[in-house]
Amino acid sequence: MQLETVWHTARLRKNGQADFRLMIFVYIPRPPRATTLRRATATRIEDQAPRIAQFVREHGITAGPATQRYMSVRQARLPEEASIQTPEDPTFRQLQWIDEQEAATRTEQDRMMQDTSAEYRVVRVIFEGTPIPLKMNVSDLRLALGLPSYPLRPPFRAPVVTSVDDPEVDMEDVDH
Repeated sequence: MQLETVWHTARLRKNGQADFRLMIFVYIPRPPRATTLRRATATRIEDQAPRIAQFVREHGITAGPATQRYMSVRQARLPEEASIQTPEDPTFRQLQWIDEQEAATRTEQDRMMQDTSAEYRVVRVIFEGTPIPLKMNVSDLRLALGLPSYPLRPPFRAPVVTSVDDPEVDMEDVDH
């Protein structure tokens, strides 16, 4: 109704319709932003760890701790409803190799610890030019060589991993 009145008044004036301007503002709501990647916080990574462990068991994927952690971090960056997929990138394959090497090292260390606790060990001796494996008493051999009765190499100790808390949001500045 108001538009008709303004148009009618502009028509009565000389060159009124030429000066007539109608400004229209249209407000369209902005569509929600699709979050494709999120920050992989410690909480999100921990939430994804059981899902990843179950996925690895169900699909028979060889994945050690480093590989599962990598998969958890990748999954934590995706939206909640995203399905779990096995990564095919070089990092994933390298971490699988590292996990395999770690498992082999752990197995070898366990075997060596069992061997060091054994009373007799196999020692190769050359007798008349021929190497012969002989079982010798470990304590007698240590005594003959002047070695202490305990292993000289310490057992493997995994490095201690300390977690750092996420920073608080909008903290008050108490220093100034």
